[in-house]
Amino acid sequence: MANKTTDMSKIRKVLKFYSNGKSKLFISNYLSLSRNTVKKYISLFEVLGLSFEIINEKTDAELELLFSHTTEESVSPKLQTLYDYFPVMERELKKVGVTIYRTWEQYIALYPDGFQITQFRHHYKIWAKRVNPVMHMNHKSGDKMYVDYAGKTLL
Repeated sequence: MANKTTDMSKIRKVLKFYSNGKSKLFISNYLSLSRNTVKKYISLFEVLGLSFEIINEKTDAELELLFSHTTEESVSPKLQTLYDYFPVMERELKKVGVTIYRTWEQYIALYPDGFQITQFRHHYKIWAKRVNPVMHMNHKSGDKMYVDYAGKTLL
């Protein structure tokens, strides 16, 4: 699963194997971690410049502080303006007949040097996934009936 946090015990094992000269491929196969995850922790370990003995003496909380810090990416003012526009846009999209293209036209009227339609849709998709996470519901086939009303009136 993507972006799943790694146990501190696994991080210790990664660093132990790496300190003992094992390859990254061996470590990833042995611990059932992706190669990129192994590379990430090894590169952080090398940047810190600490020995494995010092890392091994640290508690799990201290180790988590060392290895799980996330750096905030700086967002350009243009992109921040776009992200500030999205909540307004989302309310507009709930109205009948409003499309993403029409909201983009309104956005361009407000911000003439703003993003074009392709980047506008791309950033909206990213923003919507972050703001409106999806919960998949498992159900038995034929157990319930769901009716999807597509439009403002039923015929």
